[in-house]
Amino acid sequence: MRSLVMSDVETKTEWSHLLGRGMAGKLKGRKLKPVITDMITWSVWKEQHPDTTVLDMSRTSRKYSSQFYRDPNRFVFGFEVNGQAYALPMTDMKANPVHQFSKGKQPFLATFDREGAVTHLFERHVDGRVLDFEQVNDLIMTDQQTASHWNRRDGNCVQGEQQGKMLTQRVGIMSFRNAWQNFHPDSQDVSFDH
Repeated sequence: MRSLVMSDVETKTEWSHLLGRGMAGKLKGRKLKPVITDMITWSVWKEQHPDTTVLDMSRTSRKYSSQFYRDPNRFVFGFEVNGQAYALPMTDMKANPVHQFSKGKQPFLATFDREGAVTHLFERHVDGRVLDFEQVNDLIMTDQQTASHWNRRDGNCVQGEQQGKMLTQRVGIMSFRNAWQNFHPDSQDVSFDH
């Protein structure tokens, strides 16, 4: 299944990172509050955050690089909306790294950065209106409504009418497709708006 299981020091509860729920131990059944995190190459992280320091821990797997997704069929970017699990296939993200779609009445934008090997999920609402995005280059996208330029890595508007605004990022997690399906058997693949 290739899915991480963590154990906390205080209670020795075993936690599923794909569910954020205690699976065995004192806190079995309890749910953790998800936080936004990035699985990103060190070079891109350091470029964005030059003053970063590192906690050097022993590694248990190979070095993470953009080559990690050389077989994108094996991976999805998983997320939940109102308790329903969804999966963005990495084959689609690599082929078209700026995608927009809606789930229910909620419009979303997913971006993939090849250099950083990172996927982000954003809400498309800004100041009460829904923006539609398209790719300009490997780092920049533009919205059709104002022609403002946005950084695909962090959702920050860097030029134009919306400059200084930020897209709201949503929680999501990169996963092996099989592991995501095992933990979320009712998960649906996302089809993108065109």
